[in-house]
Amino acid sequence: MVFNRSLLARAALGPAAGAVLMAFMAAGAIPAYQMYSVGLAAVYTIVVLSVGLLAGWSGIWSVGHPAFFAIGAYFAAYGSGHDWPLEAVVLGAVAAGAALGAFLGYAGARFSALYIALLTLAFTTVTLELVNRWSSVTGGDQGVPVVQLRSALGFGTLLGGGTEAQYLAVGAAAVVLALAVPAAASGLRMRLIAAKSHPLAARTIGIAPEAQSSLSFAVSGACTCFAGVLLGLLTRFVSPDPFSLTFGISLIAACVLGGVGTILGAVAGGVYLTWNPSLSSAVGLPQPVVQGLVLIGVLLFLPGGVVPFLSKLARMLTRRTPRGSRTELPSPAEQMADLAPPGPPSGTVGGPVLLHLEHVSVSYGGIRALEDASLTLRQNEILAVIGPNGAGKTTLLNALSGLTGNGRVTGTADFAGRPLLTARATARRRLGIGRTFQHAEVFSELTVEENVLCTRRRITTRDRAEVARLLHSVGLADVADRLPGELPFGLQKRLDLARAMAEHPKLLILDEPFGGLDAAERALLARHIRRLHADGTAVVVIDHVLDDLFSVAHRVLAFDFGRTIGEGTPDTVLQDPKVRSSYLGSVDARTRPPEHVGDRSMLRLHGVGHTYGGVVALRDIELDVRQGIVLGIAGANGAGKSTLAGILHGSLEPTRGDRETGGTVRTSLAPEGRALFKTLSLRENLEVAAYAAGITGTPLRERLEETVRWLPARLRDRMSDSAGGLSGGEQQMLAIARALIAAPDVLIVDEPALGLAPALVDEVYDRLATLAHDGLTVVLFEQLLSRAMSVCHEVAVLHEGVIAAQGRPGDPEFAALAEAAYFSGGLDTAPTTAAATARTPQVN
Repeated sequence: MVFNRSLLARAALGPAAGAVLMAFMAAGAIPAYQMYSVGLAAVYTIVVLSVGLLAGWSGIWSVGHPAFFAIGAYFAAYGSGHDWPLEAVVLGAVAAGAALGAFLGYAGARFSALYIALLTLAFTTVTLELVNRWSSVTGGDQGVPVVQLRSALGFGTLLGGGTEAQYLAVGAAAVVLALAVPAAASGLRMRLIAAKSHPLAARTIGIAPEAQSSLSFAVSGACTCFAGVLLGLLTRFVSPDPFSLTFGISLIAACVLGGVGTILGAVAGGVYLTWNPSLSSAVGLPQPVVQGLVLIGVLLFLPGGVVPFLSKLARMLTRRTPRGSRTELPSPAEQMADLAPPGPPSGTVGGPVLLHLEHVSVSYGGIRALEDASLTLRQNEILAVIGPNGAGKTTLLNALSGLTGNGRVTGTADFAGRPLLTARATARRRLGIGRTFQHAEVFSELTVEENVLCTRRRITTRDRAEVARLLHSVGLADVADRLPGELPFGLQKRLDLARAMAEHPKLLILDEPFGGLDAAERALLARHIRRLHADGTAVVVIDHVLDDLFSVAHRVLAFDFGRTIGEGTPDTVLQDPKVRSSYLGSVDARTRPPEHVGDRSMLRLHGVGHTYGGVVALRDIELDVRQGIVLGIAGANGAGKSTLAGILHGSLEPTRGDRETGGTVRTSLAPEGRALFKTLSLRENLEVAAYAAGITGTPLRERLEETVRWLPARLRDRMSDSAGGLSGGEQQMLAIARALIAAPDVLIVDEPALGLAPALVDEVYDRLATLAHDGLTVVLFEQLLSRAMSVCHEVAVLHEGVIAAQGRPGDPEFAALAEAAYFSGGLDTAPTTAAATARTPQVN
């Protein structure tokens, strides 16, 4: 942690305010009957602070803090009755609170927020039951007095209820607030928030979420037990009544009222808890009613809390710079001058072996996501891994970074001469492995600078200087104090890369780094990768943008169905028939669609584009779906197929452009991944879809009978079975049937063959062809180009959000054009000819 004048000044505000308050108390400026309330407010401030920071920094909402409060108070009572010194009582209470809090935090880290709340609820219930039954220590329902506590360090005797206890409470609250200020600027807070925001990404930088939860809960429990000791000294008597579950709910309400995770908010919450009884008496309503009304008002009108609202208002009133004067975001072109030049990676591949995998498999139950993978990576090598969706690429990266979850990993892997597969995910960062994610999984509540700083356990001036240099190198220096959510997707990708580059890893694992970036951003990223290689970092990268991927790779490894199917240099790997087949598929004899289709336009898209935040998913789509046609949309994973499917269906509104229908056209979508209600029966899945379409009564029964007849016999006989018990192919046919029950004019099917065995794929496609022969218009989204060419009247090839080629499968010229567009596409136009073939990376 770096202490500067500003930080020290803010930390001194708490003790200064406490000293002023105690001076007023000593001078008699505060009436004697209010002195107790001031001391009580100080005690409550400590408790609200411990609950609020636990929730704000760690994301843990606890209703177990009344139990910690009670433990501290009963420590004071027991110590006073057995002549314990004050220091022993405080140390014992704090130690007990820390131990119990650490246990609850570690145990609760495996559960959701709801289950953690239930766990802490159970802890409070058990504690209060012990208080009632352990009458020899606690006095049971009758309570126990707090007589006096003598200080072993010569600070005198504290008599319960005396002014000494009130001064001690105010002074202790001031010290706790002072300690909270540097804690808020420390690496501890950053690591806690990182673990809360994205546990998987946190593990890749060496942060164990369960350890962070345990630590934060331990500190919170210790502080609350300390406050309980102060409460015992202040009240002179301890009974179970103040520690009820109602008080736990009041604590949460006070945190929300003041502002969760804020230090001044804890002061406001402590004051509110103290004077809420007086407010209730003044308005003549019960305390729970007043508390509920206040909480509802805050949630409706000040959802962030009173203190954050006032802080924001103060910043708006004192702002000196015009709203439009914020730092301009750096463009990719401005960052290219200092980076490695374009072109293939320089240098020959040599040097010692850094990573060696042998027969590595990953299975989830009976599903093998990765099977018998073997590879060797040298220290100065960039290895590209390619393959269609579901090939096992991301599973391979997860196995390298330790993020396989409940998967069973077998085989051997050595990294820099050390076994890798037995190392925890958090330990692999220390071994020298950095990792990025497909969707730039940044920590949204931390600034750009803090996203990188949180990789350090203790932050020094040198760390901040190194992080500043790193952010400058990736073009993020001008936005270091901004939150990631304020940045476009391209800059978030750079932040993800910078976080992985921190601490100079030996191996950098990049998961689809080019996805969602425009051409300039992809060129900049390619230069960053080449610079990393020049600095001695080995790189393993997967992506579907083959042009940019091949431009940085020394060697390419191809996967399909979890197995290695090919290997070669970027300019030769696509010549391998197995590799080409994995992307393009092979044409098999199956039912052909009908020859004659209508001319009526059912759906038409004009200039349609769509973005998710700063990510461009579709650009300038022109598409006409005619009646009776089977239209295939082919493209690699990430090309924008599912986005286009949602827009055609009407469930997704395009960012720009128009979607037109030829009159009243009903559409149905069988989405990628099926999205079945697996706990419902087959019949109930169909009925839910019918109800959503407004079909009830007799029409529902008729539609059910017609739709069930379309299903194969083995499903017709199992309509009462759970959908989760079906095989993948059976689930796909149920998903299509669910879409059919609404009697659509246009059926949209997204990736119907995903994850199916070849025999089941043929069955699904034969049934879709039967629907086309019955006159249904079908839009088929398919990853394998040859499959789309074999079953469709027309095929449009989608590449990086653009229709790069469109035509009829029977046209020989279109077949070559479509294959070229699938891999490389065209940047400037929609259906292209020579432009598409010009960018093909040696696919012929």
